[in-house]
Amino acid sequence: MHSGFFFGMNLNVKIVGDPKSEETIVFLHEGLGCIEMWKSYPEDLCNVLGMKGIVYDRAGYGKSPGSLIDRKADYLHLAAEELHELIHHFEINQPIIYGHSDGGSIGLIFAGKYPKLPKALITEAAHVFNEAVTIEGVKDARPLIETGKMDALKKYHGNRYKEVFYAWNDIWLDDSFNEWNISEEIKDISCPTLIIQGKDDQYGTLNQVSTILESIGSEAKSFTPANCGHAPFKEQKEAVIKTVKKFIHEH
Repeated sequence: MHSGFFFGMNLNVKIVGDPKSEETIVFLHEGLGCIEMWKSYPEDLCNVLGMKGIVYDRAGYGKSPGSLIDRKADYLHLAAEELHELIHHFEINQPIIYGHSDGGSIGLIFAGKYPKLPKALITEAAHVFNEAVTIEGVKDARPLIETGKMDALKKYHGNRYKEVFYAWNDIWLDDSFNEWNISEEIKDISCPTLIIQGKDDQYGTLNQVSTILESIGSEAKSFTPANCGHAPFKEQKEAVIKTVKKFIHEH
């Protein structure tokens, strides 16, 4: 386990795969996630590809210190700057960015603002706008924390687990986030991009995928597995690894 120093705070970082590889995948976790919630997926994928992987807890998640209280609507943009700082710290030349859910949106924002930096971009269940099904899914999750059904998050985030939950839940339901839309910001993405989303994703429709493809253009491809919800890397792991491997080798 390695840690770096960013924005005056230490981020918990894990290196997986082949440490000698010149190709690096940077993994960005979901809105309730952290390193451990990826399970073995980053290491398994990197071993299949023969690449190095960097997985990290964003500030305020997992074992990384930081506060998520009073989150504002620009939180994903701030996380994209945190990613930029991490890439600079590790002196990664043209990383492959791999983001899940919030992490996918962060990856899109990053690649749109710094189009020359990523070699490729892979997202799972990324959002580029807030839609009704997202709001309903977030609303449905809220009673779970209040009745103790989300207490498993404590294993990953310690005593801050409720802070992590409400930071995610509150902002997606806040009036300031109703019109959140980054579809224009991602039009400058120029690297090969793979957009993955389960057809049964409870937090977003396939309109997210079509909007991303339309915004980016010919460099973007999609994979929408059936019988799959919000976490394709867990629910359709073999198919996702096979698709990602093919995408990487083609580019």
